[in-house]
Amino acid sequence: MVLLQLGYETIRRRAELCAFEFCDIKHMPKARYAINLRSSKTDQYGEGKLLPISVALVEIIYEWKRKANLEHGKILRGFFKGKSIRGKLNPSSINNILKQLQTKAQINDIGELSGHSFRVGGAVDILIKGIPIERIMLRGVWKSEVTAMRYLRNWKEDFWL
Repeated sequence: MVLLQLGYETIRRRAELCAFEFCDIKHMPKARYAINLRSSKTDQYGEGKLLPISVALVEIIYEWKRKANLEHGKILRGFFKGKSIRGKLNPSSINNILKQLQTKAQINDIGELSGHSFRVGGAVDILIKGIPIERIMLRGVWKSEVTAMRYLRNWKEDFWL
């Protein structure tokens, strides 16, 4: 659940999701939260960026932290076959996890899920809510409309009406 909600809300790439640590969660004014994206593929200077996240996501993350008896480090973790928790999740594992979840949920009519599905799905959902392209670009950390539009190309207006 943590992987799905974190990926959806932050619209991040697989490696960026795997890099998030518990200490990256920031309590903001007005009872809001953000997570610190320390660096990204398009952040050549490592300036970082605070990404808004929901209270519900923070609760899910802290519940995972409590149940897994974790104190610090990476939020997303891998598992050994004996169910013991590893120190981090490999970004290449995310596609396999999503395929397994998709098969288990019997969701076959949307194409094959991958780590990129978070960026596409998140961006399209924001567009459907009527958010302007400029704000979608800020959320996805896209520097050009052309790049953002590549993620939104799967949106079919008549499908949502």
